Amino acid sequence: MIVFIANQTKNEYEAERSQLVKSFIETKKNILSGELDRMFNMVDYYASRNKQTMCEIIKDRVDHAIDVAQFLKETTPLKHGAYTAAFEKYISQYDRDTSPGNLYIIDKHGTVIFHPLFPKGTNLYNLKSPYGMYPVRDEIGAVSDKGVYVENTMPAETNGTKFIQQTAYVRSIPHTDWYLGSAFNRSELKESVTKQLITRVDSVRFDEKGHYFMLNADGTGLSIPGNSGFSGKNLMDIKDSSGVKYFKDLIAGSMQENSQYVFYEQEYKDWNEKAQVIAHCRMMEQWGWFMCAAVNIDDLTDIVAEKNTAVQEKLNRNTRYSLVLFFFSALFAAGISWYFSRHVQKIFSRYKKDIETRNKDLEELNIELTNQLYTDHLTGLPNRNKLVSDLNSIKNPLLILLNIDSFKKINETYGFIIGDFVLIDLGERISSFQCDVNFECYKFHGNEYAMLADSDMSREDLEALMGKLSDHLEFTVKYEELEIEIDISVTAGVSAEKGNVFEKAGMAMRLAEKKKHPYVIYDTTMDMVDEYEKDIRWTKIVKRALNENNLLPYYQPIANSKTGIVEKFECLVRIIDNDEVITPFQFLDIIKKTKLYQHITKRMMTRSFETFAHNNFMFTINLSIEDIMDESTSKFILDTLKTSGIANRVIFELLESEGIESFAVVNDFIKELKKTGAMVAIDDFGSGYSNFVYLSELNVDIIKIDGSLIKNIDHDRQSQIIVETIIKFANQLNIKTVAEFVHSESVRRKVIDMGIDYIQGYHVGKPTANITDYLN
Repeated sequence: MIVFIANQTKNEYEAERSQLVKSFIETKKNILSGELDRMFNMVDYYASRNKQTMCEIIKDRVDHAIDVAQFLKETTPLKHGAYTAAFEKYISQYDRDTSPGNLYIIDKHGTVIFHPLFPKGTNLYNLKSPYGMYPVRDEIGAVSDKGVYVENTMPAETNGTKFIQQTAYVRSIPHTDWYLGSAFNRSELKESVTKQLITRVDSVRFDEKGHYFMLNADGTGLSIPGNSGFSGKNLMDIKDSSGVKYFKDLIAGSMQENSQYVFYEQEYKDWNEKAQVIAHCRMMEQWGWFMCAAVNIDDLTDIVAEKNTAVQEKLNRNTRYSLVLFFFSALFAAGISWYFSRHVQKIFSRYKKDIETRNKDLEELNIELTNQLYTDHLTGLPNRNKLVSDLNSIKNPLLILLNIDSFKKINETYGFIIGDFVLIDLGERISSFQCDVNFECYKFHGNEYAMLADSDMSREDLEALMGKLSDHLEFTVKYEELEIEIDISVTAGVSAEKGNVFEKAGMAMRLAEKKKHPYVIYDTTMDMVDEYEKDIRWTKIVKRALNENNLLPYYQPIANSKTGIVEKFECLVRIIDNDEVITPFQFLDIIKKTKLYQHITKRMMTRSFETFAHNNFMFTINLSIEDIMDESTSKFILDTLKTSGIANRVIFELLESEGIESFAVVNDFIKELKKTGAMVAIDDFGSGYSNFVYLSELNVDIIKIDGSLIKNIDHDRQSQIIVETIIKFANQLNIKTVAEFVHSESVRRKVIDMGIDYIQGYHVGKPTANITDYLN
């Protein structure tokens, strides 16, 4: 009975111990997520309240000025010209205080009477915003005696190319054909919201020692409680004692689809404290901030100790009860038989030894529970925190980082249960790898693994090792219950360099993924830009371009091959940054990983439709599989087509290779497009699969033949044969053809002779921001 009670107590403890750490961490994660939700709601509240206050300020300013106009008219015996001159002088001498906004006067024709940004006499009636709107026309059209609020976009300075979004309040001036307005811009609103939010971040605490902090999009500190010296500094290279660049990891994680939680040691210099924390960040796209929250997890040790004490007390109490029971049982047994007495003594000795063993087990369990922070709960392998700790004690680190190829598709196809089965199986496969080096295997977040050894291995031996490891990790996972077989392959990055070995292995792995190599070994001669920093830099550039209306379409002409007349334009995305025209080849693949991508497609649609609404040209817009798969983007495309009135002049270009993997989705979307009257083209045909059956089933209208086949077609017989086949196929299905990359007269003549319907390339015309010349 004594042994049974002791075992029962131990089993209860063991049933709870693994759940304890998991529940603790999940609780902290939920706290962080909830606090960030609360802070995002607070930002919305600040923005709404401040905007309302600013609207009231500019309204009061205009109303007061109108009262002055009435006073001048009624109390001063002036002629009309003198009255307007006096009022203009009053406005021009108006001393703006610290509140937002300014005062300006325009007449009914949009001519400036007074404006802080434009010379008197400037006509703004035809001023066009980057969105294709006419802000001054909107103001004049909406103005009334009682005043009206107008949202518009205006240049930030005279003859400037940078535009700002602003809110204006406008009223007509009595006894004149003038209009008086006052406006505040988005940056003024952002500044006021930022100040209020920083005050809250600096003062509010939650979950005892939990706190917020804010980062700018470029990784500089905006408000860092406990470390005021971080404000205004770039924090991307700040490390904790284990070498974790936690700010960098937080920003990188927040830009992914599933934001990550980061564990690290935080030193608070202002508070003279250190703590183990878990933190979480989200990007506030509207304001260009990363809002973050962190909570202390040091109290897990106290929880473990308290739990251990409770179990120990329960065990001792049960032991006392058991001893009393045993004592009376022993007396009773002694009266029956000395023989049984001897055996009871043996049981007592065995029990005493068992108690000592249980105490020792409890101490070990306490240590094991604490170590749960360093173990991946799914595979049982050491986690990232353990790897960081182990790196500090290794003299010659050899680190291999591994990712499962296309793991997201495995989850989407078979579900998370099969996905977890794959993760466990691969962990066992990595752990079973046999070689001359003693590797420790680790499991990170998601589908990431690591292998670490203390080895000073030559480059040649390392190449041989990685070849053997790659072969070992190309295998088939069999889930016998559902008769599922999944082919597995991994991509690896390797570093044996001393110093920042973790980052270098990560750089090598990202290069391997980019080049589709099974592995890449880091070399000091690599000319690589850290992908995280590159992603952040381009995200910031695109975000700025969207906010400042510097992301816009360029239009490349497409001519009828028979007449030579330009009939269509392809809309190509460009960014204007510091007077530099940036093409999508530099940023589009990076932005596709972020939530900004859908804004690019929507902006291109809006601007392109505005350009071609008032002419008869046809125009093409490029779409990706991401656009089609995103519900909000696909709905925006279809809604825009249905309400535009020009859907029959729109052509959507899809890359040949992208649709094959998602044929059903693409096919359904094309059917919806065609219902609106729009057409569909397959771009870069001949560069990928060239699946003619797939092409015919999609019912496309146009094939754009890839430039790699066209650029040398005037003398390359192989290209001519391939293009002739494509043309014959297209003619049989009544599909029009377009030749891309027509860069010379000889190429132009050749594609015309071959019967291609349309031509596009620098020989026809380069992409341009303005199609005025073609209109004329």
